[in-house]
Amino acid sequence: MNVLSLAAVPGDLLLEIAANLDCRADVYSLCMTNNRFFATVSSVLYTSVTLNSVEQCSATLNMLRKRPDIARHVRELIVKPGQPSSSDNQFNDSEKASSAVRDVAMSRVLDALVKFTWDFDDLPVYDDMWFALRVCCGQLRYVGTSLGTRVPNLHSHLFDFVDLQGFSLCLKRAFFESHLDIFSDEQRPTSKRFWNMLMNKCPNLQELVIDGVSPFPVDARPLSYARWPNLRRLVLGDVAVDWLPGDALTAPDAKSPFIEFLEAHPNLQSLGLSRSNISHARLATMAPDTVKLRSFTGTLEQLQSIPHMHKYLDSVAFREPMRTRDVTALAVAGLLQKLTSLTKLKISFMLHSMYDSGNLLRSLIASCPNLTHLELACGHKPSFQLELFAKTIRGFSKLRVLHLTVVKYPGDESLVAGATRIAMTNPRIQHFSLAFLPPASPFGFPFPVLTFLPLPYRSRDSGSFTLTCDKHGLPQTLRGFERRRLLWPFGLGQTYQTKRYINDLRPAGSPGRRRTGLKGVLELLTESSAAGEEMRMMVFCALMVFLAVWGCCATNRGRSEDQMHLLTMSR
Repeated sequence: MNVLSLAAVPGDLLLEIAANLDCRADVYSLCMTNNRFFATVSSVLYTSVTLNSVEQCSATLNMLRKRPDIARHVRELIVKPGQPSSSDNQFNDSEKASSAVRDVAMSRVLDALVKFTWDFDDLPVYDDMWFALRVCCGQLRYVGTSLGTRVPNLHSHLFDFVDLQGFSLCLKRAFFESHLDIFSDEQRPTSKRFWNMLMNKCPNLQELVIDGVSPFPVDARPLSYARWPNLRRLVLGDVAVDWLPGDALTAPDAKSPFIEFLEAHPNLQSLGLSRSNISHARLATMAPDTVKLRSFTGTLEQLQSIPHMHKYLDSVAFREPMRTRDVTALAVAGLLQKLTSLTKLKISFMLHSMYDSGNLLRSLIASCPNLTHLELACGHKPSFQLELFAKTIRGFSKLRVLHLTVVKYPGDESLVAGATRIAMTNPRIQHFSLAFLPPASPFGFPFPVLTFLPLPYRSRDSGSFTLTCDKHGLPQTLRGFERRRLLWPFGLGQTYQTKRYINDLRPAGSPGRRRTGLKGVLELLTESSAAGEEMRMMVFCALMVFLAVWGCCATNRGRSEDQMHLLTMSR
C-alpha cells in the first residue's frame, strides 16, 4: 500500500491497526505520520498513561492540561517515582507529583479517567489531590494508593470516595515497621473511616487489593465482616484477616470468619492469598462449590486444600518459590495435573543443584500440556542451558507467552543469542522475556572481598522480545528491548543501560534480505551454509592461482634480470 492510499484509510481501520501494534513506540510512530493520524490514533496511545519519574509527570500532566483534545482519551493514570533516592528527595518528588496531578484534575480535562494509581513510597504530600480527583473526575471508579511512614489523617479526602468499583492499597516496608495495628483497632478514628468507606460507601466494590510483603503481617481482621455482593477479585498480601491462634481455642466448633467471608461471595473469580492470611487447614473447611474460582494465587499447600476448585481454575500463580530440596518436581506436577483447565501458570523454584532443572521442565510439560502463558523462575543455582531449554519447550504446543528468569549457565549464550534461539526453535511464541539473575559472586570468583573493588558489576540483565512471522509461520523479525542494571560499590547507587534493536531472522539468501554488490559478497563469505563454504573455497582457489601466477611472473622476471646482468658483464 503506497502513502497516498494509506492516508485515505478510514478512521476505524486506523484504530484497528493501532490496537494490534505490540509496541507503544510503533503506535507513537503511527501517530506522528500526520495530523489526521494523530487525531485518530491518539485515543489508543493515551488510553493508559504511566509516568515513571517526577520530570515525566510534570511535563506530561502539564501537556495534558493544555491539550484537552488529548486528555479526554486518558482512562488510566499511574504515577510512579523514579530511581530510589533519599527521604528528602522522596518528599520533594511527592510534592511535585501530587501538585501536578491536582492541577490537571482541577482543570477538568480528565473527564474520561476511570482508574488512578499512586505508586510512590508514601502518601502524596498534598492531600487535596484526592479532593480534586473525586470532584473533577466524574468517571473515576478505581483508586489505588500506597502507605509508608505517613498514614492518612482523620480528615483525609482519601476516605471521601463513594461508589468505587475498585480499591488498591500497597503497603510499603516502612509501613510494616511503624503501623502494624492501624487497621485492626476499630475504635481508632482513622481505621473507622477507612473501613466505613469500603464497607458502607462502596457497596458495589468489585476489586479489592491490600498487598505488601513483610515477615510481620499487619492485622486487618475487620475485612472478614465486610460483604460486597459484586466482588470479583480479592488480593491480600501479608495481612492477617483470620483468627489469631488463641481465638480458635475459645470457639473450636465455629467456622473461621474469613471462611464465612469467602462463602458469602459466590461471584468471586480471582483470589490471591499469602501464608499470613489463613492456614491451609482452615481453608480446607470451606464448603464445596460455594465459590468457583477461575484464578488463584497462593502457596502450594493452600492450593492442595481446595480440591473442589481445581476443575474451574485456568490461572495459577505461586507466591513463594519452591525449594527442590523440600518439594520434588513430581509432587508439583501431580498437583498441576489435576488442574485440567489450566492455561496460565506462574511458578518459581530455588534449585538445590543445577541438575534439578531438566526433570523439573519435563514434569511441567507432562502435567500442563495446554499452557498458553508461562512465567518460570529458577534461582540460587544455574539451571537451563538456553539451547536445551528452547528445544524442550516444544512440548508446550499451545504456548504463546513466555517469561523466563534464570541464573545464567556458565559459558551460556548472551541475552540476544538466547532469544534468537528460542524464536527460531519456537516460532509460535509471539511474546517472551528473558532475565538473567546475578550470580553469587559478581566477578565469578569465590572471594567476596572483590565486590568492594571500585568497579561496577551487573546485577540483572533482562529483555523483552516480540516475534513476527511471515504468512507461512516462519520467523521473520525479532524486536528486542534489553535493560541492564549496574550496581556501584560503596553505596554509590546504580545505573541502567537500555538498548532496542530489530534482528532479521530470515536466511541470508531469502528474498528481501539478499544484498548485492560488495556487501552481498562479504555476507556470503561469512555465511555458515553450503553456499558460503563453496564461496570461501572459490576465493581460496582464486587466491592460490593468483599466488602461483605471481610466483611464476616473479621467477621469470628474476631470470631475465640475471641474464641481462651476465650480458653486461661479458661486454
